[in-house]
Amino acid sequence: MRFLKNKLAVITVITVFILVITVSLTAEGRTRPTAFESIIGSTITPVQKIFYKTGEFFKNTFSTLFELKNMKAENKALKEEITKLREENRKLYQMALENNRLRTLLEFKNNNPQYKYIGANITGKDPGNWFDIFTIDKGSKHGVEVNDSVITGQGLVGRVIEVGSNYSKVMAIIDERSSVSIIVNRTRDTGIVSGSVDSELIAIMPLESDIVKGDDIITSNFSTFEEGLYVGKVESVEKQERKLQKIVKIKTSVDFKRLEEVFVIKKIDVVD
Repeated sequence: MRFLKNKLAVITVITVFILVITVSLTAEGRTRPTAFESIIGSTITPVQKIFYKTGEFFKNTFSTLFELKNMKAENKALKEEITKLREENRKLYQMALENNRLRTLLEFKNNNPQYKYIGANITGKDPGNWFDIFTIDKGSKHGVEVNDSVITGQGLVGRVIEVGSNYSKVMAIIDERSSVSIIVNRTRDTGIVSGSVDSELIAIMPLESDIVKGDDIITSNFSTFEEGLYVGKVESVEKQERKLQKIVKIKTSVDFKRLEEVFVIKKIDVVD
């Protein structure tokens, strides 16, 4: 038995030696594999191909899943950024509108130094889409009195009808209970303009009045309101021959659906 073990060891050493010599002799300058290498290569290649494709499949699969996760995270971040930008844009738009309103009010104030101005914010209104009757945050302790005129930079809004210590109620000129003595700026013809159930301004003018579409209408010196306040522009004129009058529709200069800030104005007494 010992002899067989020694013999097997000798054969193994000789075989390894022969293989080393063979590899060293054929390693340089060889371009074609041996028959043995061809058999081994033919056997291993299909298996290697399967392992390679399997590895590539899992690699691509995990890579796609990783990319999908990143895309979801990126998409969420983009949505949050869009929401944030929209909110910032809304705030900037509201600020721009407010600045425009305040700038217009300031221009009117600078162009009309004959008035004392009491700035006020609208704090409430009667039910409905229009500001027929609304409440402001200024009252008697701020100098507001009943029948004071209320304006914006665009023109006449209405008059004060009720005064508390820190609030007042205003009736808009579009209220059907309102009436304003007016004058046509171009021709100086006079008339009375009233509100209507449709929140429109309707003027009754004499048939001989020279008034046409596009004429500017202001308050006259016969009005409860301060003289010369801009009311609006003539939208249409209808003759009523039998009644010897004209029905005039006037588009108000004020957007009553979007009122936020107003001025209560009071004539400044000039001391000689």
